Amino acid sequence: MHLKDFFPSSLVIPLFISISILSHAFPKYVCAIDFRYAACNSSVKCGRLGNIQYPFWVNGSQPQYCGHPSFMLDCQNDEAFWFKKYFHVLDLDNTTRTLKIARFNDPLTGRIACPYFNITQDWISIFSHTSNVTMIRVLHDCPPIKNMSSYEYHCNNQGHSYFVANESLAKKYISSCGYNLLLPVPRSAAEGLRNRSLRVGEALLKEYELKWTANETQCEDCKKSGGRCGYDLNLNTPSCFCRDKPHQQTCSSSNGLMNRSLKTQCKECIESGGRYGHDWNSNTPSCFCRHKSDGQT
Repeated sequence: MHLKDFFPSSLVIPLFISISILSHAFPKYVCAIDFRYAACNSSVKCGRLGNIQYPFWVNGSQPQYCGHPSFMLDCQNDEAFWFKKYFHVLDLDNTTRTLKIARFNDPLTGRIACPYFNITQDWISIFSHTSNVTMIRVLHDCPPIKNMSSYEYHCNNQGHSYFVANESLAKKYISSCGYNLLLPVPRSAAEGLRNRSLRVGEALLKEYELKWTANETQCEDCKKSGGRCGYDLNLNTPSCFCRDKPHQQTCSSSNGLMNRSLKTQCKECIESGGRYGHDWNSNTPSCFCRHKSDGQT
């Protein structure tokens, strides 16, 4: 008895093709695809924020080069934390490029985590405060200062800490303290500290918004050319990850398999030992291989 006795002749050839494909199992890697392009191709979700997009990236779920170094998020129990886990990210709007944040309670103490970082020039070049945000001065490792007791907040056992909304007052005592920094807070919180209607802990709990800029135009151009937005950590600059290799702005016209005819793509794929098919992650034709070493074919 022959196969044709079980199946109509019109089905025999497609059946053999299907068996042949399945006999090779499902390949794991893609030929001629740069490893950075492949790594940054899949989306990562974090709770209410949904899909995390460039310039943000999720620590532990994505390589660092998939986002800007200053935009690393830690996702824990579907909640996002940012900037050394000091800020709790409440909302992230990629359309308006707005980040809504609030201070995070330190799980070890149950108190507001005390800041020990400064607003650097890098921060200022990337983030801008909305009109509802202002800066206050934080003084750490100070001696007891009697006329600033309303600004005091206990951060550690190394002296006293003060969150001062009056800059002229803060400057009088900067030299007496071991460390000082500027901290963004809502204007309403700063006003509450000045008129003593809010305690420091209450003021620090108030949420506020930041706006960011991180070469969004370049990123859009990169995506339109078939690339994935990323960051070159060696050159410290944004990059466009393409199928063949990273490019500075957009994927070139000779980018891997992108711009050749399907027939040519299929022929070159088979000759290289691959299996030609469709990559459902990127929704594009792809050449699948059995082995890969360090992102190379």
